[in-house]
Amino acid sequence: MVDFTDLEALHGVRMPWNVWPSSKAEATKCVVPLTAIVTPLHAAPALTVLPYGPLRCKSCRSLLNPFCRVDFQAKLWICPFCYQRNHFPPHYDSISDTNQPAELFPQCATVEYTLPGELGLPPVFLFVLDTCIIEEELGYLKTSLTQAIALLPENAMVGLITFGAQVHVHELGFAECSKSYVFRGAKEVTREQILQNLELTNRAVAGSGVVQRSGAVAGIGDGITKTSVNRFLLPASSCEFTLSSLLDELQRDAWPTASDQRAARCTGTALSVATGLLGACVPGTGARIMVFVGGPCTEGAGTI
Repeated sequence: MVDFTDLEALHGVRMPWNVWPSSKAEATKCVVPLTAIVTPLHAAPALTVLPYGPLRCKSCRSLLNPFCRVDFQAKLWICPFCYQRNHFPPHYDSISDTNQPAELFPQCATVEYTLPGELGLPPVFLFVLDTCIIEEELGYLKTSLTQAIALLPENAMVGLITFGAQVHVHELGFAECSKSYVFRGAKEVTREQILQNLELTNRAVAGSGVVQRSGAVAGIGDGITKTSVNRFLLPASSCEFTLSSLLDELQRDAWPTASDQRAARCTGTALSVATGLLGACVPGTGARIMVFVGGPCTEGAGTI
């Protein structure tokens, strides 16, 4: 049996528990919640590179992996997360017990996919800024971000979220004036609420042929149009002036705080909103959330 430290060094994934609970009762007894720390740029010389795209679960969009149950006779695989039965595409017809795709090998729990050029999307950067920092630090941060945005590739998609006691998602595609959607920092926000409040839900439209798929993350082609996505994520070349204006107008969080208390900083809620936004606009795509924080989380999820 391979030691878990060897697996950690190979895959760049660290978890607080080495054994996954087999029942809901066991999961509730865990003092430390089930979490995973993933290092995306972990050095792995023996990493397997596959020259094609991944197979996704049609319900939860997870990927085909060694932990999936496979029926080689019926040519289908069962998602280990939502138990959805998925059929293999036609080019997997030759699979069998002795002819398995690389994704099912135990040593290929971590792989890298080389997507065809036409499927590749531009890089995505979502800036998440803490506005509870002191005025001097906020000034340095705005100057640095303005310089960084100018150095991004012209086709890079950029978004902006600011947070203090509340989370502000800035709509960069609204050119008439500064516009943002506000979430309460002390209140836990679900993915469905994020999509609904940002008007990104993939609702069925009569006569349009768009049908909502239960459990699937919305995205372009799933009821969300490119126009809706471009409200919050725009190419750097198109929104550089808008972002610079927003940063110039950005002020320190004005939420009142007692002199003997830390500022109300809802870092956890801000990250939940950021992941929900990216999950809706660019599902299944590599993106980077860049968080600039000046202290511990003191409000909402993740409070210290």
